[in-house]
Amino acid sequence: MCNKILMACSNYWTSTFQVGGHHIAKSLADQGWIVAFISDPISPFHLIKGINQQLRDRWRLYQCGGKMYYGDKVWTYVPGALATPNNKPLLRSLWLQKNWYRLSFPSIVKKLRQNDFDTVDALYLDSVNYLYLLQAIKYKKSVYRVADMNSGFSKWTHAATRAERELARCVDVVLYTAKSLESYVSSLTPKQAMYFPNGVNYWHFAKGSKHMPSEYKHIKKPIALYVGAMAEWFDFDLINYAAQKLSDVSFILIGPDNLAKQRLKRLPNIHLLGPRKYTDLPAYMHNADVGLIPFNIREHAQLVSSINPLKLYEYMACGLPVVAIEFQELRMLGSPSIICKTPEEFVAAIEKALSEGKAYRNVYQTYAYQHDWARKIERLLCILSSE
Repeated sequence: MCNKILMACSNYWTSTFQVGGHHIAKSLADQGWIVAFISDPISPFHLIKGINQQLRDRWRLYQCGGKMYYGDKVWTYVPGALATPNNKPLLRSLWLQKNWYRLSFPSIVKKLRQNDFDTVDALYLDSVNYLYLLQAIKYKKSVYRVADMNSGFSKWTHAATRAERELARCVDVVLYTAKSLESYVSSLTPKQAMYFPNGVNYWHFAKGSKHMPSEYKHIKKPIALYVGAMAEWFDFDLINYAAQKLSDVSFILIGPDNLAKQRLKRLPNIHLLGPRKYTDLPAYMHNADVGLIPFNIREHAQLVSSINPLKLYEYMACGLPVVAIEFQELRMLGSPSIICKTPEEFVAAIEKALSEGKAYRNVYQTYAYQHDWARKIERLLCILSSE
């Protein structure tokens, strides 16, 4: 009989941000596990900020009652509730943090039972919103994965902190993605803690499409590319500065860009393309000249210092040189990226990377391959199967 796992994660399955939880789910499915993947719930309060593509996608996964993906190997669902935890008045209470599931419609507990995921071999969580699952279902092994210093996010609340502490104490193992998170995880007093860094779907990027995206045909080379979230921890001032100093370089940014439209200058060499499908990202990377990691370490040191950046591995799997602003975890990774401390160094590093071209392509790809998810999953399987 196949092993069964319930994964309760922050990001929904079809998100343009395919992060650790997604890759772990796929890797386990490839190993023959039966996987359920549920994500943070939606509520009518989500409509206050307006309807965007992410909310539409999550609504579809809620409305359909659950759907099979990844070759019918992963069942995924987005719960809906009258109210869900958020850093807003009335929504940031400890009661709601722990009990929103009681307001879910249909009941998330019943939904799991109907789909035979009320009894599983392993329970995996990376969202504190699913603390209640530790009592709601039966499982042999429980894991909580800390992927960021969550208190650095504006949506984080005191109630979420309390829930995380309880969650970390109750599960069998707490995994953490960054060495700089070790002391924080230790402060949560878990039964067991293990370093389990991010990785990359190496072959998806290394052997992905090299066909030039249509947008690139109208944008002059060379191209400095960023792919990912552009939230408050993104250094918009740094991109503005670099784009002004390097007027002959096209700066292309891919990802949700509402804040970017407000913070970036309207320069002719800055191009916001919006989100793109995960399946299409290799083509954008293979046809770029340098990958960027421009995080705002000055104003968001608590969050940025403990990021183990997925995009580092993804860029390098495509053979791209990487230019990044220095932060603690990146320095400890020992990657062949060019690490900078100042805007001036950032500009000089981009020029250096462009002058070298892809002469070190094999070096970058060799580094990325060492972090392939397929190479990491065996360790996770040992954790999930241990007594």
